[in-house]
Amino acid sequence: MTHDHHQPDSLSRHSPCRRTSGAAALLLALCVITCLVPVASVQSQAGSLIGSGTSGEGKAVTDGIAAIVNTEIITASELQTEMGDEFFRLKARYDGDELKARLSQKRLEVLNLLIERTLLVQEAKAKNISVSDEEVDQAWEQMRRNPAGFPPAATQSKDILREELMARRIRDIEVRRGIVVVPKEIRAYYQEQQQRFTSPGTHHIRQILLLPKLDEDRETLKTRAEVLMSQFKEGTSFEKLAELFSDGSESVMGGDLGFVTKDELLAPLGEALDKLSPGEVSPLIETEIGIHILRLEENRPGITQPFEKVKEAIGNRLFQEKIQAAHDKWLSSLKDRAYIEIRF
Repeated sequence: MTHDHHQPDSLSRHSPCRRTSGAAALLLALCVITCLVPVASVQSQAGSLIGSGTSGEGKAVTDGIAAIVNTEIITASELQTEMGDEFFRLKARYDGDELKARLSQKRLEVLNLLIERTLLVQEAKAKNISVSDEEVDQAWEQMRRNPAGFPPAATQSKDILREELMARRIRDIEVRRGIVVVPKEIRAYYQEQQQRFTSPGTHHIRQILLLPKLDEDRETLKTRAEVLMSQFKEGTSFEKLAELFSDGSESVMGGDLGFVTKDELLAPLGEALDKLSPGEVSPLIETEIGIHILRLEENRPGITQPFEKVKEAIGNRLFQEKIQAAHDKWLSSLKDRAYIEIRF
């Protein structure tokens, strides 16, 4: 498969391209795909459209061609409009070669969405699915109040908004048909993914925290901590040592941090906590802050939400997963039957 970037006035040759998974999925729409119409016929039709300066929808081609989808043209200006403010958002975060790479990737992503919408609209027209003027006007008013969820170009043109609504309608008709989630699936998901519905366990701990003093090196700090540890082993209470020597704000409460989850602690502290039983004291724990000594007072297990409380959310999740899988499969079949050439 080749893409002709050097001869903008002629179509490049194309060869079959099958759907792949993972990171290659994005590039699926950006390859030339086997078409149901003979290659020569498609190239001839597309060539005549370009030569006449219009696409199959009567669209004037006055700028560059970003892609050809069957016998329809996606222009460079349409791609730019669909990009919206992405250039400025990316420019605010990146520059140089990184900016170029990010912009190129974003253009490919947006062009992929444009190609998919074009295919969906073509499929809707082939099945005589339309959107009334009243529906477009209602969506236009709704979009003016809340443009989230609509492509940037749709906010500027009712014609593009109509295409977007057509694409959504054909997608709903083709994808949602026959998709159901049965109670058995919901129960199985709850049992297999129990951790998703269980809150993390909490741990009641006390801490002695030693911070390095001015010009104190790490070895001297460690020596101070070892002296405190020896005093504890000789019988001085952990609470008393924390009150007298800890640099943590909780020292006034005998180092009491209350109940915490491991996610709330620095990673080395969470790892040390895993090795403690209630009543035990940790060895010295070094972090970027200083040196810590922990005592575990009590563990409380996480609480699992009852099935009745989460079954509706699980059902919705499974339904959406099935919708997405069916959508991907259906869209892949449309692409497999289409002629798509990237000029961008």
